[in-house]
Amino acid sequence: MTKMHQVRKEFGEPFRDVVKGFAIMGYSRKATAEFVEITDSWFNELCERFDLRKHFRRQRKDFVSVCKPPGHPKGKTIRQPQRYSDEYLLAVLRGYSKRISQVRFNQLQGGRPCADTYLKRFGSWRKARELAAKCEDERERNGENYG
Repeated sequence: MTKMHQVRKEFGEPFRDVVKGFAIMGYSRKATAEFVEITDSWFNELCERFDLRKHFRRQRKDFVSVCKPPGHPKGKTIRQPQRYSDEYLLAVLRGYSKRISQVRFNQLQGGRPCADTYLKRFGSWRKARELAAKCEDERERNGENYG
């Protein structure tokens, strides 16, 4: 007996209707596949074959909270708009000693922006400090007063 027949027997409805029902209730494809005990790749293939993808929502915020565990899903990054401009980040960093460590920076800064932001944006903590110092030197040469 195939998995589709098992789903039909268990729910008393055709596989398509069962999957549509889960989609309408707000379940993700992954959660639906887990619920009906089918691997993700096979479930996605069945969704393609029966044109069921259109019934699932595309936005993560619309999923039922039971389906979406807290935190970021493993292996996937969620792109968020940049909260801080490069200029702002460098200005904040210029306010500290050129030898400040990441840990001490986080302690003094209170977490916003944190050292990880600098690592992601500039590649390394050292590069961020060097850029901040370079910008400071350029401003001094140009005679700018930035408080």
